[in-house]
Amino acid sequence: MRKTMLGILAASLAVMPLSGSSAGEYEYFKYYKHHHHMMKKPPPPHREFTSDHTGAWAAGCGIASAASLMLGTAIAGSDKNKKHRRQLTITEAYWAASACPFLLPLAFVAQATCPDNKATYQIATLAYRYLETHPSADQSAFTSAYGEACRTGKLSPEFVAFVTANGLYARAATRRAISVRG
Repeated sequence: MRKTMLGILAASLAVMPLSGSSAGEYEYFKYYKHHHHMMKKPPPPHREFTSDHTGAWAAGCGIASAASLMLGTAIAGSDKNKKHRRQLTITEAYWAASACPFLLPLAFVAQATCPDNKATYQIATLAYRYLETHPSADQSAFTSAYGEACRTGKLSPEFVAFVTANGLYARAATRRAISVRG
């Protein structure tokens, strides 16, 4: 087997032509070897230098933002007390995503337009409980509920009806809205 492989290798080397760039380089360095005192050293090959690191920054920012969102979600969803387990609120999610510096202004806007209050925490808790019982369900009702919760600090009547119909919040039937002060 070894003799066959060596024979194939020797035949391929013997048949391989020395033409094109490899032959010219071979002749140049053969001449250079004997006449190096009369010739200048060949210039190094031209390498394109760039200071554009946009791709690396974008990838790093994406990874950092995703990692901080995952960590924040894991921390909020793994409270020792099961009643306190929840998803991140919208404001917390924006702050977690702002691990990348260019997303920091978005976090400031989110903080100014929708500061966390009792209603937003209640929505995040109910969303967590809803996904425990309905793993791949539509969460648009929770997203829509954040609008009024941010503006008024109370749960909207439509959202209260939704969570009552899904058996998530039994007290919602007697208490139409949760005030910020409790």
